[in-house]
Formats: sequence, C-alpha cells, structure tokens
Amino acid sequence: MYKQAGIIFLCLAITQCSETIDLMDRPLHKNNPSFQNEEHRLLPMDGSHNTRELGGYETTDGKSVKWGMLYRSDKLSDISKTDQEYLHSLGIKKIVDFRSKEEKAEDPDIIPEGINYIEMPISVDGAMRSKIEAVLKGETDKEVKSFLIDANREFVTSYTDVYENFLRSLIDEDAPTLFHCTAGKDRAGFAAAITLIALGVSRENVIEDYMKTNAFTENRIEEILDQIELMSLYQTDAEILRPLIGVERIYIETAFKTAEEKYGSLENFIKDGLNISDEDIQKLRNKFLES
Repeated sequence: MYKQAGIIFLCLAITQCSETIDLMDRPLHKNNPSFQNEEHRLLPMDGSHNTRELGGYETTDGKSVKWGMLYRSDKLSDISKTDQEYLHSLGIKKIVDFRSKEEKAEDPDIIPEGINYIEMPISVDGAMRSKIEAVLKGETDKEVKSFLIDANREFVTSYTDVYENFLRSLIDEDAPTLFHCTAGKDRAGFAAAITLIALGVSRENVIEDYMKTNAFTENRIEEILDQIELMSLYQTDAEILRPLIGVERIYIETAFKTAEEKYGSLENFIKDGLNISDEDIQKLRNKFLES
C-alpha cells in the first residue's frame, strides 16, 4: 500500500485531464506579441502539467530570451494527439529527456513524428523511490526536503558531463528545444537555471522561474497529496511529502552554492565545470537572445 503511494508520487500520473484543449485555443508565442507574457507562459496541455516557455526573460545587459526557442516540461508519456500537434505548431524540433532508464521504461515519452529525441539520463531523482517509501513507512527520521537538497548538490558534483552535453546541444544546433524530467522541476529546473545564467539572466530572475513550479502545479500538487492519502486508506500523512512534490528556494540555492564554492561563481562553473568557453556563450546568446 505504501509502495503504491510512493509510485503514484514519483510518476505524477494518478489521473489525467479528461477534456482535450482545442488546438486553436492554445497560444503560439513566437510571432504573436499578445501571447508573450507571464499569463501565457504555462502551456495548456492535456497530458502534462508543467510545460512552459522560457522566452521573455530579460538579461542584465538589456536583451531578452527569444520566444519560441526554449521550453521546459514534466514527462511526456501521457500527452494527447492534440498535444503532439501543439508541439509541432510550437516549432519544437528536439526533445531532451533527463529521466533515468527505469523512469523511461515505466513511462516512455510519446514523441511526435519528426521531432528528434535525445536521452541525457540523470539517475539521482529516479533513485529516490526507496527513500520516499521509507518516509511513508516511517522508517527514516531524515528531513524530507534533504533528499532534494542532496540531489541539487549532486547536479553540480556528479552530472557536469550531462549538463555540458545539454548546453553544447543548444550551442551546436539551431533547433527550438523542449527539455524535461519527470516532474519538470528538479533536473529540468537546474538545466533551465544554468541555461538562463549562461544567457545573462540575473540570478534572482532565474530563481523566480524555478519557483514558478509551485504556482503552475498548485492544483496538481493537491491532487497528488489527496491520492496518496486515499491509496494508504488515510493511514499516512501525505503532507510530509509536500516538499518533494513542489520546489523550495533552498534546493536551487544549494546547487548554486555548491557551484560557487567549487568554481568561484556560477559563470565560472559554466566555463570551467561545464567546459563552455566565452566563444560558446556568445554563440548561445546569438541564437537565443534578441535586443
């Protein structure tokens, strides 16, 4: 019973939307300024809950991230046919999947025809299942949020090769890209953060983007907590898992602090830890920024 609850949480796939959102009612940001705002940042999807645009963020030198080029998301294993059409309409040419082998085997992505699918596995979140089950069973007294604090530290200490390859793929290929993990908040959240930092977006605005998961998935979070309690016949307090389902500022700040302690600054982490040169950064900015 507790194992079922843990699996439900990790997959974030308890129930899906029963109504399909008409394709004509979905925003296309790239060439329509009326959609280029916070109100339309979260993309309306039938089968995912945290798919969003990264366009519009201003850089410290007065430029802004282009709309229609970068998207972050949760898993795509439950997207509808209309969702697939929408991804095509958005012009997405490449999907990067940060999930582990086990996560992908359990919930394989649905990839629209003609979109390139790239696997860049990060297993640190996928290995969290046993820890969550231990929490639900009361077998650990470790603070729940410490699991994601540790995970964000590991992004910097153990997965620089993956994030280097991710940034390199953005630099080397001129293709609108969607990248995701399971919930779209931790592995994908750090990928979004380092990309925006490399583009010149301020640290505080990067953290604001990271924290938007809580607002964008508020209803989903409550649904998950309710379902976990139901699956346990109300014998477990699902509230203790809230720090794992959403995000907290300390998570991304831990990643930043780890990078700064080891490399001196976030910029140095990108240059030295991820081997992204000044020339590479300029290429990235040329592709993804507009004046």
